[in-house]
Amino acid sequence: MTSRSLHTRRLPALGFVSLVGLGLLPGCFTAAASSNRGEESATCVTPEDTERMADQVLQLVNLERAEADLPPVTRNPALGRIADDYACRMITDGFFGHTDPGTGHGPGDRAVVGKYSFYAIGENLAAGQQTAAEVMKVWMESPSHRDIILDEKWSEVGISVRSGGEYGIYWVQEFGDPADY
Repeated sequence: MTSRSLHTRRLPALGFVSLVGLGLLPGCFTAAASSNRGEESATCVTPEDTERMADQVLQLVNLERAEADLPPVTRNPALGRIADDYACRMITDGFFGHTDPGTGHGPGDRAVVGKYSFYAIGENLAAGQQTAAEVMKVWMESPSHRDIILDEKWSEVGISVRSGGEYGIYWVQEFGDPADY
């Protein structure tokens, strides 16, 4: 989780916000050292303890939000499916980023396809971190990820943890400000 080195392979973390009608606010790139060289698989696997891991991320997100005097977010099944689908797309198609190179879709596009009506969508991605505590540490140390987690407009979140691909484990958070209609 130090700065980039040309001699050390890094694992990414990216943050992204899409506001309906307002354009995009870019995220940033932070990294952690790779621990899975040679263990790549293009098969997306749901870890046995994925619900526990996602629940831990949710608890840590809500602890951070409580410390900032913000209301908690709750898990939304539609955002969860969107997060799950995207984690698997990154694994099976061998990419990591907010824009799917196969479809050209970003987080807002994926929410529309997933039938989630929203005013705003925020997305955090990470790969390679082995625990909820590790991924939350990386996200909270990154100003753009922290800003997404601590944005007051969110009331819902979808969280995915999937195994496979170049980085071994992928984490996706989809935050939503739902449209009330």
